Amino acid sequence: MLGILGGLGPLASAEFLKTIYRLNPVDSEQDAPSCVLLSDPSFPDRTEAILKGSTELLAARLTRALEELSSRGAERIVIACVTIHHVLPVVPERLRRRVVSLLDLIVQEVKASGQPHLFLASTGTRAAQIFERHEGWGSVAEWIRFLDEDDQHELHDWIYRLKRGEPAEDCLAWLESLPSRYGTDRFIFACTELHLLQEPISRSTGIIQAPRIVDPLLSVARDLRKLL
Repeated sequence: MLGILGGLGPLASAEFLKTIYRLNPVDSEQDAPSCVLLSDPSFPDRTEAILKGSTELLAARLTRALEELSSRGAERIVIACVTIHHVLPVVPERLRRRVVSLLDLIVQEVKASGQPHLFLASTGTRAAQIFERHEGWGSVAEWIRFLDEDDQHELHDWIYRLKRGEPAEDCLAWLESLPSRYGTDRFIFACTELHLLQEPISRSTGIIQAPRIVDPLLSVARDLRKLL
């Protein structure tokens, strides 16, 4: 059984569950993957906690949520939030080993690609340098391009607009302006809110195309049976 810690935000984790069933069709619904979704939007704001240097409550809440999912039979767990991976190292090891690391998936895909990618993440993820501290960072650092300060601020604003349910198509129109300025049309969706863009991207005829995007939630859904 797959456990999903969601609610961070709720729309993204609900879309992730939808993606799982869309990419894993079966002849009989009884053969579909078993998932338990814990959607808890009451988690403290991750970026705010990181910028304030006060993440103890966040770590405690994460531990309790992983305990609950484990008690409900989840053998592997996806935390549908990249930024909260910042506190994952302080979670008890017996729970950590159940977690499918979104950081690991991103690093693996970028390394396999060997192409420059534009890194799209929350300001909390950037400030905490979560990826720069990953053990595989050295193997992909040359392929990562970061937004400048103004564009990072704009992206973070878009992330919260997506959380509020604003049209994903509007954000996609902004993303279309980035390749000409950063020299790559490949993206890393290092914020799970950006998973909400996958459906409009699939309908788009613009420069941004799904095969050029590293989206860890899409990776999980696509390779779910192997991960389980």
